[in-house]
This record gives sequence, structure tokens and C-alpha cells, in this order.
Amino acid sequence: MTSQATLPTDRTLPRASSADRAMALGGLLIGGKLEQKLLDRVVRKQGDLISTWVPGFGKTVMVLDPQSVRDMVTCPHGALISGRGNAVLQFLYGNTSMFLVDGPSHHRLRRLLVPPFRNRDTLASYARIMETVAEDMLRHLPTNKQFALLPELRHAMLEIILQVVFGLTDEQRLAPFCAAMTELLDISTSTSSGLRDILKKQYGIKWPRLQNALQRSDQLIYAEIRRRRAAPTLADGDDILALLLRTTTEEGDLLSDKEVRDQLVTLLIAGHETTATTLAWAVELLLQNPQALEKVRQSIRDSHAGGDDSYIDAVISETLRLRPPIPVFSREVAEDFSLQGHRIPKGTLLVAHIGYIHQRYDHFENPQTFQPERFLGKRPEINYYAPFGGGLHSCIGNHFAALEVRVFLKVMFGKGEFSCKRRAEREKRQTILNLPGKGVRVVFKGMK
Repeated sequence: MTSQATLPTDRTLPRASSADRAMALGGLLIGGKLEQKLLDRVVRKQGDLISTWVPGFGKTVMVLDPQSVRDMVTCPHGALISGRGNAVLQFLYGNTSMFLVDGPSHHRLRRLLVPPFRNRDTLASYARIMETVAEDMLRHLPTNKQFALLPELRHAMLEIILQVVFGLTDEQRLAPFCAAMTELLDISTSTSSGLRDILKKQYGIKWPRLQNALQRSDQLIYAEIRRRRAAPTLADGDDILALLLRTTTEEGDLLSDKEVRDQLVTLLIAGHETTATTLAWAVELLLQNPQALEKVRQSIRDSHAGGDDSYIDAVISETLRLRPPIPVFSREVAEDFSLQGHRIPKGTLLVAHIGYIHQRYDHFENPQTFQPERFLGKRPEINYYAPFGGGLHSCIGNHFAALEVRVFLKVMFGKGEFSCKRRAEREKRQTILNLPGKGVRVVFKGMK
């Protein structure tokens, strides 16, 4: 049976007017409530498929319709690929990254990397690492003065990733990795990184600071790979590097150092900033909503007596709905595709704007209000709620990320006291990240 998403059609999607394209793309760069208003205006005039052209990406269709999102994530194998939407980060991930390959190579890497991020026993061991790092972070926070929480969370998330992915626990080995990776992450997520990459591809303009940071981080990574290969017992661990070093291809060959490096960097970058940002937003939203915060504290007390974490998990889901760290995901059309009866030609980039869809009034009551209760005992369909994307290229670390946020919320509000000003932080769009404008300014009153 042929999928409705791939039925042929004669209709082509008309290109949006110059003014509407500018509003849609401008909103995507700006973020926040202004973006929602601009997109509402464009949708009223153009509908919820907006055809445009984006420098560095070419013909692009912005998808603001829930049913079209469902068609994207449930389409037949091979109809859509990761393509150019992720290729913009090839300069970081490397060309063998699971984010950049499709077909058998992607399936092989996904089968390899999904289990450790979903296995219950493995996640339990990771949770102990997370709890230790969270408690250590609390002990080193400044007390009784205002500071930005997001940088502290970034450092903590990086330490967790380096332990879980690279297996680094010794402080002397951990410190240089933290320094090199922090610099690389700061540069790669800067506002200008996307523009600079486009200029490099189009005009060959170099970016020495990024190249130097990549060289320093790669030297450390390749040295660690060589060290672990030279000592076979070091490859027996349950960290991701050990898993990659034990992996063989269908032909029986080990993965090359380059393949191992690319997967490590992909997991590092993909799992670092997004989780830190989600946690920062969760803290900010809870501090702005005292009733929800008290329910979290009660949930923490109940969990010590055998209760569950359902309310905390609802807080995480509502945070991802209201403040998704990356508000879009993209797929490239590998063969002519159909959305809403329009033929979308091969090579078109489809950009699903989940940040907009998450706040549609036709599905969520009071969509701009923080209400964790809407997720208690239920979960919206993927066409209305897709913070981790969907389909063959959905995020493999969604359970791991949710675990990190859950553990940190329980440690931070179970063992610490925080406050903030009663004025909510504005959203700031940095590259494609949806960040709190001031990094979540809080006051830490100390540990209980």
C-alpha cells in the first residue's frame, strides 16, 4: 500500500511573497513571542506550508502543519533523508557522523548507539554519575548573590558526557578535555557560526579560531582513542568509546579512528547544549511558578518514600513543549514527496517548526502557559509534540537527556534553595538554539 505522503500530485506549492518569506525567516532568527506573532500573520496569508529559498540551503519549505509533520516522520524508508539540514554542522561532526549519513550506514550506527542510551541497567549506572556531578555542582555554586545558572549547567553536562561517552573519570585526564571542549562548544554555538560556515562554503573564507579549537580537541580525542586501543582492557568498559572500539563492520573490520572520533563529537555536541538549555528553562519556569515548584518538592519527598517521578517528568515534557531547545528539525526530499496535496520536488529541504506547532491553540489549551498537569497520564500525538524530532532520524539520546534533567531537578530542589526575580526571562535565538536571554539569573541560598 502506498503512503498518502508519497502519492503523486500535479499541484506545486506556490512560493510565498517576499514580505512573508522575510517575516518567516526573520521570526526564525529572532525567536520568542515576536516569532509566534510573525508566523501567525504569515500562516493567515500563505497557509501553513511556506515555500522560500534560504542561502546555503536552497529551496526550503517551512512546515507549520501538524499533519504534515506526521507525514514527515512516518514516511516510507528513503523518501526523506537527513541531508543538508544537518550538513551545516559537518565542519564539527565530521562526514561519517550518524547525523550526516543515511541508508545502511545510518542504520548500523543507530543500532550500535541506541542500546546504551535505552538500557535500564546502563541508565541506572549513568544516573549515579549524574547525581554525583549535580551534588558537586551545588557545593561549588556561589551563595547569596545573583549569577547566571546556564554556564554552570553547561559545565556539569559536559563533565557527564565526558564520563559517559569518553569514559574519563580521572581529574587529570578530564581537565584538558573540559577546557578544549568548552572552547569548541562556545565557538560552535555562537551566533555567527552558521553564517561563517555558509561563507566558508560559498567563498572559501576561513575561521582560524574554530580551526584551532577543532585541532586542539581532535588531538586529545585521537590520543585517547590510541591509548584505549593500545590497552585492550581499557575497551572493556560500558562507556560509549569502549563500545565503539569493540564494534566491527559487516565485513569484520573495526571502525576507523575517524569514524570513532566523528560519533564521539556528535554525541558530545548534540547531548551537551540542548540538555543544559532544557534544564535551565525548567528551573526558570519552576521558579516563576511557585505552585508547580511546590509540587516538584512534594514529588521529591514522595520519591524517597517509594513514590514515582510522574510530576517531575510532566514538568520536563511541558518545558520541552514550551521551550524546546531546538525548535525545528529538517529533512531533505530524496524523491518527489507530497504534503497537503502539493508536490515537493526532490532536493527541497523541509523544516518542521515544532516550536510553533507546540503552541497551537487548536490542540493545547492556554498554550503559552506553563501547565505540567497537561502531561500527567497522557502524551500528545507526535504531529503536535515532537521535541526530539521523529522517524528514522529522531534523537537517540531522548531517554538519557530526560534522565539528566530529572536527576538534576531532584538534586537541585531536593538539596538546595534557589530564588529568582519574578520577571520571566525572554527567549533568545542563537544559531538555532532557543536560549534564556540572560542565562537564568538565580540566587542560590545554600544546601539544606
